[in-house]
Amino acid sequence: MLLSAVMRKTRLLPAGPLIGAFLAVALLGVGCGSTQYAQRREADQRLSANVGERLAAEPALSSSRLQARSHRGVVALLGEVPDENLKGEAGRVASEVPGVARVNNLILVVKGDSETGGSTPATGALLMTRTD
Repeated sequence: MLLSAVMRKTRLLPAGPLIGAFLAVALLGVGCGSTQYAQRREADQRLSANVGERLAAEPALSSSRLQARSHRGVVALLGEVPDENLKGEAGRVASEVPGVARVNNLILVVKGDSETGGSTPATGALLMTRTD
């Protein structure tokens, strides 16, 4: 009896409309987050493509296999070039593309064939190889 008296006093609004309004706000919020994520992902893909096109259009860099990956305006350059000057040139070209906030130049400078000969590596040594 005491419980039913407390429940009658605490029920100020009908539960149906209140729950419906809460669910509508929650669903709208979920939609906005996923839309923002999709828009940001598309912008990152466009920026990566723009940087890649600029790199391919540069005569000195066109023969190099370079990739650009971006996330929120930060572009990572990946690939190999035969000398340090080309690495710097790739960074300069990428930084001039509209929308690029920062460039992380991760391009490797590989002189000649990147497969090296030499002695057998020590036991437990970390080996890194390139697969084409």
